[in-house]
Amino acid sequence: MTDPEGATRKTEPDVAHTGFTVLAALGVAVLLIVVAGAVGVTMGMSGGGQMMWGGPDGRVVQAELAAAGFQLDGMPAHMVAHYEYARSNADVYAQIPCFCGCQDMLGHRNLEDCFVTPDGAWESHAAGCQVCIDESQMVTRMMTRGMGPQMMRDRIVGEFGGPMMGMGS
Repeated sequence: MTDPEGATRKTEPDVAHTGFTVLAALGVAVLLIVVAGAVGVTMGMSGGGQMMWGGPDGRVVQAELAAAGFQLDGMPAHMVAHYEYARSNADVYAQIPCFCGCQDMLGHRNLEDCFVTPDGAWESHAAGCQVCIDESQMVTRMMTRGMGPQMMRDRIVGEFGGPMMGMGS
């Protein structure tokens, strides 16, 4: 339809058709995003990350580590130092409680358990736990200053324990 000046006016059906097209395109885009998210979540939950990122299946890597035992190879030097210090000072670390929650989660009784297993192997937990590393740093500093285990324990409890934390042995 043209108006008296020769310009073309859109009729109501044309406007409705344009609005429907925009709405349909938006709906398809949202649907694609939802489907892509669902596929990503499903792959992540099923351990299919190797398909997306080219890495090995996480379950295989975990099984290999469990079979071989946790090793310090390839870890940063400061982390290896904490592990070795904990093993060589096991009597002191055994008197220091850990406040990261591993007592409930892993049955650890003290800071030594976060670094060394009862059979003398390396415990993987501390490598991924900043609280354990922070406590170990404090113990290392206090030992070099000549502090005894009870004073170290009291300072660790004061720093990490708080009034509501339970005491490990």
